[in-house]
Amino acid sequence: MKIRLVVLRTFSIIFLVCLTISKLVGQNIDSLNLAKKSQHFNFYSTNGDIKVLDSLAITLENNYSRITNHLGIQIDKKINVKVFPNLKTFHLAINYPDAPDWVVGSCNGDELMMVSPLNPGSIHSYESIMQVIVHEFVHIAVSYARGDKGWTTLPRWLNEGYAQYEAGQINEHIRKIVESSVIAKTPPTWTQLATASIMEFGNMNGYGLSATIVEFLVVTYGIEKLVLLIKEPENFETIYGLSENTLEKQWIQYLKHEKVE
Repeated sequence: MKIRLVVLRTFSIIFLVCLTISKLVGQNIDSLNLAKKSQHFNFYSTNGDIKVLDSLAITLENNYSRITNHLGIQIDKKINVKVFPNLKTFHLAINYPDAPDWVVGSCNGDELMMVSPLNPGSIHSYESIMQVIVHEFVHIAVSYARGDKGWTTLPRWLNEGYAQYEAGQINEHIRKIVESSVIAKTPPTWTQLATASIMEFGNMNGYGLSATIVEFLVVTYGIEKLVLLIKEPENFETIYGLSENTLEKQWIQYLKHEKVE
């Protein structure tokens, strides 16, 4: 239970999907003023959070070119970033007033929404919120890369695992937790991870497992094939020249530090 809680808190650092937000509730968007512009982003916040916007801009701009270059895309407009002063106002804005404290970021179309890194709540830190905003930008970039297909039809493990990979949300501590869990019991299959609901995905440690799947595919076969898979997940076997089942077995070998065959 203790390990499970650690994993959940570490990987559930955002909703880990882009939410469809019908309208803001309670927090009038007019109270968030346009407070900063960078090359690719417009930042909206209250006066109390203006001092953190420079750091957010640097973080996003430092990751922007790498992510868009990996995906081979150009985004023809600036992305709006809306920074809410606390969890309560953020949760009201996403129509989820009873959300747990680990829900700290989301995206909607070309818009990023997040709680302020200066007031991250009980689960998060300033540093983890900075990773969250990159993760959410990855979801937007993936949507551009897939065009009319969007990201909602992607296997859940691929969508979330790639966002975590690009945001640097997997570290040695988390990797060891995942490795230990795989050694202790048979992990969910990629098919189970692909089709699980959000809650099922979280309960099966889907976030941690997915991050290691993407890491394995990139380390073993390169980022180019992974990006092609994001764009054409239906052509899995053609892209890798191997069945998904074979790649699953190789992934488990990778986690166990065995020779990948």
